[in-house]
Amino acid sequence: MYNRFNFSAVRVLLMSVVSFALFALPGCGPHTVPVSGKIVVDGVPAQDIRVVFQSAANTATVPPVAIGMTDQDGEYSLKLAESNKKGVVPGPYVVFLAWQDPEADENPVEGVTEEHVSPYKLPPRANSGELRFDVPDKGTSEANFEFDSSSEPTNVTPGV
Repeated sequence: MYNRFNFSAVRVLLMSVVSFALFALPGCGPHTVPVSGKIVVDGVPAQDIRVVFQSAANTATVPPVAIGMTDQDGEYSLKLAESNKKGVVPGPYVVFLAWQDPEADENPVEGVTEEHVSPYKLPPRANSGELRFDVPDKGTSEANFEFDSSSEPTNVTPGV
């Protein structure tokens, strides 16, 4: 009895695996679309605002969180937090905005603190989960948020 190994079948299988890897790897991860916008507070572009988009979708597979940081013009663009892949998965999001002190020491010495105050009067709703944004299937460059502190409630507790 003579057993013949079929090299052509192995070659076809190997070529299929290599072809799949070449086409699949560049597109790894979820399908994203570009999302950018501008944050304005009291008519002034807000710099150093951390922008976080967290999925509000009620699905079995939750899209990853997307983050961005505003520049000196108050503009930002989002990327996936885990992979740094540009863009956002289309769908509904809860948006969180918070000023991040650019001079804060990432590794502070224990017992030494220097607190800087935000130059912007972001309202409590900016970081409460009240802000919502629906990312369209083709993305957007108009994920803008504008605040007027004179018409926003404050975080002051009565009697304090």
